[in-house]
Amino acid sequence: MSGTAPERAGLSPRRAVYLIARREFATRIRGKVFIIGTIVAVALLALYAVLQLAVIDRINTTTTFNVAFSGSTTALAQPLEAAAPSLGFKVHVSDVATEAQGRSEVRAGSLDALVVGTPGAPQAVVETGIDPTLQAALVALAKQDVLSNDLSAAGLSPAAVESQVDAVSLHLDTLHPATAAQLQGPIIGFVMAFALYLFIGIYGSVIGQGVVAEKASRVVEILLSTVRPGQLLLGKVVGIGLVGLIQLGIIAVCGLLFTVPTGVLALPGAAIGAVAIGVMWFVLGFILYALMLAATASLVSRVEEVSSATVPVSMLLVVTWLLAYVVAIPAIDAVTGGGAVSPGLETLTTVISLIPPFTPVLMSIRMAAGEVPLWEGLLAIVLVLASIVGMTWLGARIYANSILRFGARIKLTDALRRSR
Repeated sequence: MSGTAPERAGLSPRRAVYLIARREFATRIRGKVFIIGTIVAVALLALYAVLQLAVIDRINTTTTFNVAFSGSTTALAQPLEAAAPSLGFKVHVSDVATEAQGRSEVRAGSLDALVVGTPGAPQAVVETGIDPTLQAALVALAKQDVLSNDLSAAGLSPAAVESQVDAVSLHLDTLHPATAAQLQGPIIGFVMAFALYLFIGIYGSVIGQGVVAEKASRVVEILLSTVRPGQLLLGKVVGIGLVGLIQLGIIAVCGLLFTVPTGVLALPGAAIGAVAIGVMWFVLGFILYALMLAATASLVSRVEEVSSATVPVSMLLVVTWLLAYVVAIPAIDAVTGGGAVSPGLETLTTVISLIPPFTPVLMSIRMAAGEVPLWEGLLAIVLVLASIVGMTWLGARIYANSILRFGARIKLTDALRRSR
């Protein structure tokens, strides 16, 4: 990578960015952050899948009750057995010759309950208590028996009345039915936006530390004799970003392998478009924020100062998340049937979504929900691409006027003033 100024003039910008990106990629892909981080993330996903599977198995485990009936209450045995699956439990019914025998089996633990008395006024004999679901089922059956007897006494057919009651239902007339894609879109968009937030937090710090490490070791002096500051800045962002994308891809694939086959996660079938939109904004958003983080990190000379130097960029991302909660999500709620959105809020959402630092997160959610007109989506993409170009130019100026200066932290205003 070393060379002289004349050699730099003969190196095309694309070639220069490619060489820097390849160097960063080759270095970071073998680094501890990538290897250990990937292993830990995959291990946590595997642990999560195991725990969730255990919870699901526990939830899906159907409780079975052993219930015996004595005397005329045996008329409740078959209805209880038929109603049990819809109530979330299984029941094993039996008859006992005498009530004394049934009480003895309850004391021994072989029966959960003994039902005696009459179908209209049953009595449950239990050891210490009765499950609320089983109790509610027995009460409902007793009420049904009383109702049937009263209907028969009045000369009405209980079966006909019950059929009429069962036929009563509420019919919905949905004016704007939400499709599966509409329901899945906001969720996928929000997940992709959160992944962008997390990704920038992790790899944005890696980019900042890489800039300062090269500055402290004077390696940057050699690099700048071959490539221009803007090419070096963009190459670092692209190279480190590719490493992060590969890591994210590995984690995502492993997560699907752990959760989909086991039933922990149901893979949405109509989510391809929402995922594609999310990935697009993910890439554009990372490049934009990474350029800002790299430029601000070049203002300091020690790795310990990177966090404080990049606070303005980090706070900007936090503000974006607050806007996502306050502005974008209510708008999506209205699209999916959550209620009407006031014209003022809708206008505010549109305007803020077109401001480039906020666009990747807000548009990732809104476009995945299908709320954004085509012209607005295209305008947002153009504005973010223009911002990336402008940030590359501005970041290169800041980078060039601060990367070779050591010692105290350089004020941003000084770096901009000297770039004129």
